[in-house]
Amino acid sequence: TLTSLNLAVSRAFDDEGLRALAPLTGLTSLNLSHGGNTVNDEGLMALSPLTTLTNLNLAYCYGVSDEGLRALATLTGLTSLDLRSCRKVTDEGLRALS
Repeated sequence: TLTSLNLAVSRAFDDEGLRALAPLTGLTSLNLSHGGNTVNDEGLMALSPLTTLTNLNLAYCYGVSDEGLRALATLTGLTSLDLRSCRKVTDEGLRALS
């Protein structure tokens, strides 16, 4: 079972690619950093089945906003979430995760 996946700097990876990750329910670590605008809220909604995730790196994913964080609220096992330079994320989005 695959537990860790690093797709950092893979700007060709978009919402369709994120939807393809949904069956990987054994993932505990996912790195999507430096996804630019290709990683966005719609794609994050597709990650909700990955309830075993403990580490998610979304640094420099400019398409991520509060709406995407609300979709991640189902990932209650997250212990590490990197949102560096996710400029659309506000306090409201962070509250959705608590």
